[in-house]
Amino acid sequence: MKQSTSEDKRVNDSREAEHRVLPLPAALSSSRAQELENLFEELRLGSVQALDGSNVSSLDTEGLEILGSVCARLNGIGKPVEIQSPSNTLIGACRALQLQKQIPLAGEAGAPPHPRFLGKRVGEILVEMGCLSEEELQTGLAKAKERPDAYLGRVLLDEGLIQDEELAEALALQHALPFVLPAKWKILDVSLEHAIPTNELRTHGAVPILRFGDTLAVAVSDPSDVYAVDLIRRATSLSVSAVVTTPEEIRKGLDLIQRAAGQSTAANTTKHTSNGSERFDDLLLNGLIEGASDIHLEAMEDGYTLRYRIDGRLRDVSTFGLSEGREVVARVKVLAGCDIAEKRRPQDGRIHFCESDRDVDLRVSTMPTVYGEKAVMRVLDRKAHCQTLEELGLAGRNLDWLRDAIQAPHGLVLVTGPTGAGKTTTLYSVLDEIVTPEINVATVENPVERAIPGVNQTQVNHKAGLGFDTCLHSLLRQDPDVIMIGEIRDNETAAIAIEAALTGHLVLATLHTNDAPSAATRMVQMGVEPYLVAATLRAVMAQRLLRKLCDSCKSPIALPDAVRENFAASGLSEGPHYHAAGCPACRKSGYSGRLGVFEVMQVDSALQEMISSGANNHEIRKQAEERGMLSLLQNGISRVNAGLTSLEEALRAGNCG
Repeated sequence: MKQSTSEDKRVNDSREAEHRVLPLPAALSSSRAQELENLFEELRLGSVQALDGSNVSSLDTEGLEILGSVCARLNGIGKPVEIQSPSNTLIGACRALQLQKQIPLAGEAGAPPHPRFLGKRVGEILVEMGCLSEEELQTGLAKAKERPDAYLGRVLLDEGLIQDEELAEALALQHALPFVLPAKWKILDVSLEHAIPTNELRTHGAVPILRFGDTLAVAVSDPSDVYAVDLIRRATSLSVSAVVTTPEEIRKGLDLIQRAAGQSTAANTTKHTSNGSERFDDLLLNGLIEGASDIHLEAMEDGYTLRYRIDGRLRDVSTFGLSEGREVVARVKVLAGCDIAEKRRPQDGRIHFCESDRDVDLRVSTMPTVYGEKAVMRVLDRKAHCQTLEELGLAGRNLDWLRDAIQAPHGLVLVTGPTGAGKTTTLYSVLDEIVTPEINVATVENPVERAIPGVNQTQVNHKAGLGFDTCLHSLLRQDPDVIMIGEIRDNETAAIAIEAALTGHLVLATLHTNDAPSAATRMVQMGVEPYLVAATLRAVMAQRLLRKLCDSCKSPIALPDAVRENFAASGLSEGPHYHAAGCPACRKSGYSGRLGVFEVMQVDSALQEMISSGANNHEIRKQAEERGMLSLLQNGISRVNAGLTSLEEALRAGNCG
């Protein structure tokens, strides 16, 4: 009986092994070479015959070649492997390079497109795709007759009948080519060498994305433009495999390549331009390509320094001579509507810059310094969509508590943190969630950073005597249901916010404190009675922005035992953990992009009593944590456990370093 049971167990274990699928790493790159080698060994020694490709979210040429090598070696020893549930990233890469034999994807995922649409008209293909009705097609054809200089696809886009991605997919089917989104699917290798100037690639709407052996995949926006493909073929002496994408993806891809290559047009403006206007256009365009959130022009003793703030850190870009720098600052002041003759006092202004499909507002501030005027421009993307609270990174208890507070009919909700922590962005996301036609929502901001449909937004204008307090006094007579205050910084603004919350309004505001428990005592320090703060405060959320590890190069790291023990109480797991390695895609920094970490304090009856009785920050924090509040450090460490950031970044956000 025991022997039979043992035999059954062996059979069951064998069956489980046969059906077990090993997951591929989320990123296929040289930094994951060891993980891929470990997979090869497990596949070679075991009976598993399949890999799970659903988690693959980014790859580059080297990672793709390592995966191809693993598949080839397994095939050579008689253990061929199949990749099941491949992600769009994996499918797009394999189709772009025609790798259905080298990297076998399950089913028809890696097969080339069917030629049944080859040569058909774009309008007919869009109808068959279900993107366009016959009536809409006829409307588009009629409009096209009125615009002989535009082709049908362009007309359909301009009329809002189709989207960019739908047109690109239709063009791909028309030419029997794969459709990909290289930047979105992260199948763009920014370190590829092709010896073609970025400006020339922009002119032809083409971007090299991946290489496998002697084949180079090139994404184009117009598959009928054979010159772009021929240009790359001649320059590289490689076989070129063309794929189709959108113009926006081409722009994003070339921007990423230019960033990685460090091709700073601003660095050469003194050599190639002749006036402040051209220099300004160059440094601004380069800043947008680099992804700068702020652009600094700083006067020094012997010239001007240009710096960009990228992912929260300032980076030196180039220098100008004194006369050239003054010309650029003068150009900035003219465009921003500042007094160009006034150089002894600070000035503020705004610039709207539009170039191709880039559309941004620049919030300008000038300041006199010892050696001349300094100008700082905050970049506000007019095309940036309002993220949901989930997209910001709120989840679990933090999300539930914040939603409970913002859905209350009245009360005060505060978002705290230092300058640049994303407080206003969070409040915009809150407004986007709660705004309906049934309620009157108004804001008072300095400045208005983004227009929100359905919201009455007022910008503070101190020169005209329109401060926060003046605006709020008038606003309360406008029958508002929800009021957003850009910042509470003085007693009068705080008093009006409390008064509005007491009289049946939901008030959302930002405040400068280091953490959530400090918000209550800060309001008291501004002169608000403790019992009024306790009566109105519904929730406080502190937040920080962490740098996100670059998906292309983040590498596993074994944290010392002492470190893991020290932060185990804050939720640090056994691993795996990752650190910043550095690659061309992230400018050798190891980080790319940012993510939010949050500390949400729900003000319940126990906390109300403590605030009313004048408890200090430490006492309020202790009570809040006992009732379930997660600290900034704990939330940051949860992002470390998820492999999204490094422990160093989490400690910085948690005020531990």
